[in-house]
Amino acid sequence: MNRRLPRYHRIADTLRERIRGGEWAPGAPLPNQRRLARDFGVTLMTLRQALQLLERDDLITRRHGLGTFVAAPSIDYEITKLRRFAGDLSAQGESVTTRVLGARPALPDHRVSTALGVTPRARVVMLERLRLVDGHPMSLQRSFLPARIGEEVLAADLSATPLSQVLEFKLGIVVTRAREAVSAVRLGRREARELGCPTGAPAFESERVSFDAAGQPVVFDRVFIPGDRFRITRELHYEPSLRGAHA
Repeated sequence: MNRRLPRYHRIADTLRERIRGGEWAPGAPLPNQRRLARDFGVTLMTLRQALQLLERDDLITRRHGLGTFVAAPSIDYEITKLRRFAGDLSAQGESVTTRVLGARPALPDHRVSTALGVTPRARVVMLERLRLVDGHPMSLQRSFLPARIGEEVLAADLSATPLSQVLEFKLGIVVTRAREAVSAVRLGRREARELGCPTGAPAFESERVSFDAAGQPVVFDRVFIPGDRFRITRELHYEPSLRGAHA
């Protein structure tokens, strides 16, 4: 350890090594600040300076009233491309697994029935899946399909085969476009439990309706992702001004 560095830098380096070495798993709480300060033999102010460095590097997150936690992996989500959340994670080299929590007929709520173009009393099929990165919950996804499609999907192993592949290769349905809205929400009790978060934790909710080549709605997805595990990215291209174009 470089003794020329300020003490808080050295503490941050030590904690960084311990986090990356797996002493604390993603999402796990760190010991409270008073205990850490005592272990390192420093004041709370010095320890907090070290934690600020780790927070700046996205290694930890601090939740008001709850403590300091090791940051979970985050989805760097390219919002301009038609890809699934699991696809975005896989494209970043993450080890993604799917846990199927449920697959059953259900009655649609207003947003689902409107998106799928079915009546409020029509039966739909709901699939509920948890996406995990290295065993750590990343997103909770509920997919709603019209009954005629969903009943066929129920026979597939969705823990091993992505829904999009089931639709395309088993049913001949190719999704060609989608409409998506992302909102900031607070997690309800059940969503929080599945995602390993406290009830009311800030999160993003994505609602996406996907269409086939004929323009018919195929699936409505509702995805919950804790706020510290999601980041939206876009690539922007600026149009040259008229003045600049003639310069």
